[in-house]
Amino acid sequence: MGYTQTGIEELLQLKFRSVYTLEARRYKLLPRHAYLLKDKYEEEGVEFTNAGENFGQGIRWRVPGRKDPFKRLMLPAARGLANLSQAQLGKIANVDRSFIARLERDEFESLNLEKWLRLEGALKDTNVEFTVETSQNGAGVRWVKQPIP
Repeated sequence: MGYTQTGIEELLQLKFRSVYTLEARRYKLLPRHAYLLKDKYEEEGVEFTNAGENFGQGIRWRVPGRKDPFKRLMLPAARGLANLSQAQLGKIANVDRSFIARLERDEFESLNLEKWLRLEGALKDTNVEFTVETSQNGAGVRWVKQPIP
């Protein structure tokens, strides 16, 4: 979380669109780079969570305390789970793509709450929700219901 798809591919020396292929679940066999990617995220403090009875799998910060009031680090992860580009999410939420890009680059000192709620609602409509920080775990994103492969 906090990396672009191409940024993490460059960091781990992966082929172009490797991360996209994983996030979109467009593979027949689980590729080796899936493990490299998982290890890198865990090294950065990310925890992969299992599905529960009332929610699907997701990711979150292992420990609480990350300062991310506009969820800018979570938004790319949420888009990844939803398999949406910035433009696609913008269209669904009726928000300009540049707003999403600026949000993900942390270019806002304040935020239009109405636009944010439209983004959050659009993600929820595509089966993805943000999770709140608790006293034991950081905030994250997960599927509302576990998708059927």
